[in-house]
Amino acid sequence: MANVLIIDDDPFIGELLIAIAEALNHDGEKALTLKEGMSLAREERFDVVFLDVILPDGNGLDALPELQQLHNMPEVIIITGKGDSKGAELAINSGAWDYIAKPASQEEYMLHMKRVFQYRSEKQSSSPKLGHHNIVGRSDSIVRCLSQAAKAAESHVGVLLLGETGTGKELFARAVHDNSSRRNEPFVIVDCASIPENLVESILFGHERGAFTSADKSHEGLIAKADGGTLFLDEVGELPVSLQKSFLRVLQERTYRPVGGHEERQSDFRLVAATNRDLEALVQNGRFRQDLLYRLQAFTIDLPPLRQRGEDIRRLSRYCLNKLAADFNAPPIAISNEFLDALNSYSWPGNIRELFNVLEQVFTSNPEAGEFLPIHLPLRLRVSAAQASVPPRQKSLSEIKNGRPRRLQASKTELPFPEIRVPDSTKIPPFKEYRDEAVKNAEKIYLEQLMLVSKANMTEASKKSGLSVSRIYALLKKHNIKKKYTLH
Repeated sequence: MANVLIIDDDPFIGELLIAIAEALNHDGEKALTLKEGMSLAREERFDVVFLDVILPDGNGLDALPELQQLHNMPEVIIITGKGDSKGAELAINSGAWDYIAKPASQEEYMLHMKRVFQYRSEKQSSSPKLGHHNIVGRSDSIVRCLSQAAKAAESHVGVLLLGETGTGKELFARAVHDNSSRRNEPFVIVDCASIPENLVESILFGHERGAFTSADKSHEGLIAKADGGTLFLDEVGELPVSLQKSFLRVLQERTYRPVGGHEERQSDFRLVAATNRDLEALVQNGRFRQDLLYRLQAFTIDLPPLRQRGEDIRRLSRYCLNKLAADFNAPPIAISNEFLDALNSYSWPGNIRELFNVLEQVFTSNPEAGEFLPIHLPLRLRVSAAQASVPPRQKSLSEIKNGRPRRLQASKTELPFPEIRVPDSTKIPPFKEYRDEAVKNAEKIYLEQLMLVSKANMTEASKKSGLSVSRIYALLKKHNIKKKYTLH
């Protein structure tokens, strides 16, 4: 039996969908406002949410990111009387399972409900479940990592998390712990990068009274505190070489000796380690033990940088801004597509941590904003967006080999590069008209080059351009550009 939530200000729709759910042997609840619906969604485990777009207290689409990150990860079906193709595209791109335009018949609702339950049942039976409250994303790379984390949580082996700073290694470590059989036991964090080298051994293993000058009493180490639970060794690449052999023995024997102690003690912990360093390179340089590396690599998860998760930036941004609004007890602020496009154009060297810091700065610095626009972003992001909108001229293979200009062909029709008309001295067009034509031509040149270098593979084009696939399709249609091009 599954649970269904209907968030719609039309009471008739709510009653109808609950009756359909009950006819299929499922339970249903309804809410007439977005606030009431989200309160129910946070308190209970729902499998499917039917969500209206236009609600008395907000836009249902703005709640999609939070709904998708709930513990039970419900499937969301958008229902709206303002149905159009753009709305459907926005809903699906935002992660909705399906989109229903009202008015719809009872048979249509029944069919959608049957299909979503069938899909959810098949999905849950085919892959391990991973409950995670704060890991946001639906890109292929992050879904793959979530699947790996779910498998790791079901096992008892150690886990090594690799990834750049700010990619969410601690979140994944907590997800592995929270979904394991040790979930009710301690989750102990050791930040190897922040502990002075002369204190690492004492902090990990503990010490006896009188072990050194300032040891006026015995101290229990973090390995002892992690007994029965998980020891998260963050930045393990910074673990001093002098301590690596001792720690390897702890991993092998699950016994340790406090500094100044004479007896071995036991600790049954599971190790999850993380690093942004290349451990193989550290081994080659003699700064990390190879046998310890082998021990850590029992189960490895490589987290992708944000620049490789372009389609997740919108979800992460909506999630962060909605969370900030909830934390400050403020109404959600609308987010323009131009604002999200500007975020997509930036390379994010600091990854998710940098993105969330920027969004927090935007939120707190612009409390009066009715909608977030690119002007609200820090200067470096606005510069990046401006540079991305005017791509540099690239030479083609023909030009490199033969020194001749390139021509593009779509099917049988040649498409030479469009030229910007330069006004003569007697006829000067209005500046806006001239600028708009220049931008239009620049966009067309860029899109033609993009289709050429990506070989019309839309996924590859999205990665190269930083634009969503739906945005690329819209621009191609706007400029009447076919997808397939060949070099002449």
